[in-house]
Amino acid sequence: MCHSFFAKNFRAFEKIEIPKLNKVNLFLGKNSVGKTALLEALYLHLHSNKIRAIQDILVKKDEHLSDGDDYSSVASVVRHLFHNHQLSDFNKEGVVFGEITKQGKPAKNKLTEIKTTIDKDNDEVLEVVKNKDKNHVLLRDDFNDSYRRSRFTRRHRPRSMETNNHLQFVYSSGSGDIVRMWDNIDLTDKQSKVIEALQVIEPNLAGIKFVEQSRHDIDRRVAKASINGEIVPFKSMGDGINRILYIILSMVNAQDGYLLIDEFENGLHYSVQERIWEIIFTLAESLNVQVFVTTHSSDCIKAFGSQWKKDNEKNATMYRINYKDQQHSVMSYDFTDLSDALSTNTEVR
Repeated sequence: MCHSFFAKNFRAFEKIEIPKLNKVNLFLGKNSVGKTALLEALYLHLHSNKIRAIQDILVKKDEHLSDGDDYSSVASVVRHLFHNHQLSDFNKEGVVFGEITKQGKPAKNKLTEIKTTIDKDNDEVLEVVKNKDKNHVLLRDDFNDSYRRSRFTRRHRPRSMETNNHLQFVYSSGSGDIVRMWDNIDLTDKQSKVIEALQVIEPNLAGIKFVEQSRHDIDRRVAKASINGEIVPFKSMGDGINRILYIILSMVNAQDGYLLIDEFENGLHYSVQERIWEIIFTLAESLNVQVFVTTHSSDCIKAFGSQWKKDNEKNATMYRINYKDQQHSVMSYDFTDLSDALSTNTEVR
């Protein structure tokens, strides 16, 4: 488990420090304060294949797209991960992630650094270091070519060789690779946990399956649900139940690992959020998953607080991210501070 965290020189963060983390962690804050960037920093730090994680984050944000030129160098794209979109000077400190000792110092054996350097062949490279493990990519390489090669390798790699099944990122929009995640839990009791979560919104849902569909010469599988004996396409059932499917599938795939959820409340009516939080707290304990969630919704905070209280305030933390005078800071909340947290966040219902 990640017990604390800091990030330096990443995105808008010159530095941000979270002194204590628990099993379930909620980060509050207004729009554009850096909540998503914090999850991205955690994702890069916790991912076992840092280069792949960097590629995924940049592509997700469309930061790999050029201004009309077909060629985008690695240097021109990865600069967006660095503070103020500026690559670090060669062999100087770059982006740094890590955990903090009880003395308030960086834990040396839990550091991740992303920086630019000159390799033994005198080439300019982006170097990623975690402990003694180093990986690099040439800054002059075409980013899109390297990403396509990486995706090709992933598609043809046996599932048993996938290295990061235990780290899942639920983005604020979209539904992720739900087909692969469902296949990963095929014929296990985890499928029943997914069904139970979906029944929060649709009590008559008896099961789900993925059906082969052919359209425009493309074969793909789509999710369908059995409701009162009728087979219904999942996408026709509304944003809420599709959001829950995405979240819970990601969670059961993250057993013994980590789950990141950006803007938890998206698509979820305030009336079901407390029940979803109850499921998250329960699965976090039973599946040994550490959860990191962002929100700017007071409905989400209230629902989280209700479950936090039922949990005897043991296994969760809540922080507000602030940005003032070009500096980021965090404020820790105890359960008794919940009303203050609600008064300083934006209502989204």
